[in-house]
Amino acid sequence: MNANQDLSAIRDEVFQKIGRNLVNFQKIELMLKHLIAYGQVSGSRNEFQKNQEKKIADTRKKTLGSLVGEFVETTFQSTDSSPKPTAESAEPSISFSFSIEADADFYESKKRELKSLVDDRNDLIHHLLPRFNPESIDSCLEIRDYLDQQRERLIPEFEYLKSVIENFKELAAYLSSDEGKRAFELGLLQQSPIVQLLLNVSVQKPRPDGWTFLSVAIRQIRQILPDEMEQLENRWGYQTLPDLMEASKYFDITKEELSNGSYRWVYRSKPALAYAASYRLIQAIIDAANKTGKTDDWTSLVSTAKHIDATCSNELSEVTEKLGYQSLYDFMVESDLFEWRTGKKDEVHDIRYRLKQS
Repeated sequence: MNANQDLSAIRDEVFQKIGRNLVNFQKIELMLKHLIAYGQVSGSRNEFQKNQEKKIADTRKKTLGSLVGEFVETTFQSTDSSPKPTAESAEPSISFSFSIEADADFYESKKRELKSLVDDRNDLIHHLLPRFNPESIDSCLEIRDYLDQQRERLIPEFEYLKSVIENFKELAAYLSSDEGKRAFELGLLQQSPIVQLLLNVSVQKPRPDGWTFLSVAIRQIRQILPDEMEQLENRWGYQTLPDLMEASKYFDITKEELSNGSYRWVYRSKPALAYAASYRLIQAIIDAANKTGKTDDWTSLVSTAKHIDATCSNELSEVTEKLGYQSLYDFMVESDLFEWRTGKKDEVHDIRYRLKQS
């Protein structure tokens, strides 16, 4: 093979590798668009589909640089972060979020690696051809080696995003299955205002035996959520409130026969939920904050733990046993009611909290 043939073969190889890298960058861009378009969406039942379609359309217009920035900022979640609150709505709403738990080191590393990926892609598109001399064998060899090195840098990010997509697809397949749809509808019902109000009434107005008259709850519903009773079937597909309560899987509900031959409904939250214990525990935590909090509203977790040990030790034991929390701190973090601040006092870590500011 003569020099001209050598140059021609190497030049063809360079163009093939330019095309190879471009295709890989395009695949990465498409994966990021998919994850961003479907990773987070919310809205009422009537708005959800429209919001999803708008997000897909908006994402199609974004560049690789903006896609990387949005992916990093919206997908990675620190191990101690809480979900962002959503705006309250009078009608049931749906919120879907796909996130990856990551510590600070992983977050910074992935941010840096993906930013480098954008720089590599921009160099390939905008800067490589001006410095490439296809008539020089030395230039061809230099660019060929550069393209191979670039591929080595992008392949780990390609494989990482591919693995994320696979996990995402598994979740999407589950949500599309009959089992997933049932679980989704159940979660929506369990978080609905009417079920939450039924739970609250069960701990605020119980009989001494722990059961609550359903008639008491219905009066509360008619006062606070006046449309719910009339919209049970249209909104949830149930003809009666007991049917809805049974479907939520949150309640024990039964009929009590009366002396005149009629009956009345009574209910309670299922003991496995430990809802009453959780409610009393939250009230005790707030009470401790009001009693011992500093003027800046921050309260020591240590002083609150002592207060709980003296006043609500049974409730804390029930909650940790039935719901699997390892500590009072875990319970409080999961409740998503509090803000946290850490520092040092006398060389000891000092953890303080306060109610989230509205």
